[in-house]
Amino acid sequence: MLDAIQTFLSAGSFIPHGHCYLWKPELVGLHILADAVIAIAYYSIPPALFYFVRKRQDLPFSWMFLLFGAFITACGTTHLLEIWTLWHPVYWLSGTVKAGTAAVSLLTALELIPLLPKALSLPSHTQLETANQELQHEIAERKQIEAALRESEARYRAIVEDQTELITRFQPNGTLTFVNEAYCRYFGQRREDLIGASYKPIIFTEDYKQLDRTLQAMNQEHSIAISENRVVVGGQVRWTQWNNRMLFDEAGQFVEFQSVGRDVTELKQAEAALQQSQRFAQKIADTTPAVIYVLDLIKQDKIYGNHEIGEHLGYTPEAIASMQPDFLQTVMHPDDFLQRQRNFNRWDKVSDGDILSTEFRVKHCNGEWRYFQCQETLFARHHDSSPQQVLGVAVDITAAKKLEELRQAEEQLQASLNEKNVLLKEIHHRVKNNLQIVYSLLRLQHRRVKDQHAADILLESQNRIKSIALIHEKLYRSDDLAKIDLSHYIPNLATSLFSSYNTRVNAVSLKTNIESVSLDIDTAIPCGLIINELVTNSLKYAFPNEEPGEIAINLYASGDRQLTLAVSDNGVGIPEAIEQSKPDSLGLKLVHDLVQQLEGTLKMYRNRGTAFEITFAGSEA
Repeated sequence: MLDAIQTFLSAGSFIPHGHCYLWKPELVGLHILADAVIAIAYYSIPPALFYFVRKRQDLPFSWMFLLFGAFITACGTTHLLEIWTLWHPVYWLSGTVKAGTAAVSLLTALELIPLLPKALSLPSHTQLETANQELQHEIAERKQIEAALRESEARYRAIVEDQTELITRFQPNGTLTFVNEAYCRYFGQRREDLIGASYKPIIFTEDYKQLDRTLQAMNQEHSIAISENRVVVGGQVRWTQWNNRMLFDEAGQFVEFQSVGRDVTELKQAEAALQQSQRFAQKIADTTPAVIYVLDLIKQDKIYGNHEIGEHLGYTPEAIASMQPDFLQTVMHPDDFLQRQRNFNRWDKVSDGDILSTEFRVKHCNGEWRYFQCQETLFARHHDSSPQQVLGVAVDITAAKKLEELRQAEEQLQASLNEKNVLLKEIHHRVKNNLQIVYSLLRLQHRRVKDQHAADILLESQNRIKSIALIHEKLYRSDDLAKIDLSHYIPNLATSLFSSYNTRVNAVSLKTNIESVSLDIDTAIPCGLIINELVTNSLKYAFPNEEPGEIAINLYASGDRQLTLAVSDNGVGIPEAIEQSKPDSLGLKLVHDLVQQLEGTLKMYRNRGTAFEITFAGSEA
């Protein structure tokens, strides 16, 4: 990965673009000046667009301005890279930026074309002025109409008094300001006694709270509301229904409420009887463990379904309602639905009381197909005796249907798993071989490099690749492809590192204390690289002048699913100038990044040598 990034950012074997201009100062200067001015211009436009979009919240198609800003910014970046490549031929980077600019340009063009008709359809300033004038004219006409309405108020009062419905007006505090004759007759009171009094005493206390909430919820946008409450009339409890309206003055200020009511006692009694009958039927349907439904044969729509439909299929009542009127076609398997359509004419030949059996598949909300055994009978006919509705009872037989399928699938699954295990081992084997090839190539290059610093870098790269290759080797040699036993992996890795530095550390010994811990590959690889870097640093710097010493590696469980990895030596110790939080070497930076990748913590100790302690969450399988 690092090699690919370096290749992407390096000049390679390319020559700078300035060679194409023969490095003529006037020509090179011309291109630098032109590209620099273009880039400055391009970079100055997007901030202006972004500022304009932010200030104009009502601006239509604001996202297109932002898209143009991204397009212009990308174009400016290509011109900066044109200047850069005059001396630094990073043509891969330049081409990638151009490709990104092309993508943004193409997206901008594709979004702009369908946007043009919408932009052209926006009204012009002249059209808005015309509409404003027409609106003002309409307002003037409305004022004239309001004046005429005020003149007809007397006639309105006469009409109100002749109404059989109860009409009243009252203030927000409940004080009555007007009642018609029908209101007085209904409550058996004189108008003089009602005007100026409150309507609250005639309403049940429980109903008044609901009425008060209804009135308080009304506003200028929702100025009409219907309410129902009980009243006492002649010693009897009666139900009344009121159409409440807010009245406003010419300035739009709320003045009072107007309500038109009627007695709905008989309607309430009929509704209560109907609801009781429906609850009885619903109780019977809901206590039945099977799905009960009624279908319309013409519309192919569900008219009724008990709660078992949701229980068996996982749909909420709201979800079922949202799929109407195509619920049946939506949830039924297409093949079964077509078969049901083809068998539609069979209902013309059945008699009342005949029961037809059928089987179909219905989709569960999780996408699973469920099998149902269904018995249906005619429920209602049209006036011409043609079939209209069907009553059905369906039982879920999915478990019985799929039992045999599961038995067959179990055998196929086992064979497939065995095949995949073999394939996965082969993949790990090939990955290990490919890494071994890279390791060998670096080793050959290491032998040919004369510069000691470069040779050390190649050796460190060899060891990092070796630590990863060992993991894949352990995996394809293991029976369990999901985890790696670190008690075998870490000693092998350390032995390999000692072998790489055998000319310098003949007197250095290795001490390991590794608990039997198994980690997945995503956790084991960072652990291996951390050990590689820390042991390499000890081998290179802890024991100068062939001094003897010891390197220790410990891995143990330190808490609830927490592991602690400790790498230490008794050498000369790490210099005080090196800080843990700001490492300046590639190795320590890599260790710091890998610890962050593990979401762990890193501690460094300088007593009697150097010790690193990493604590992280284990992924033990």
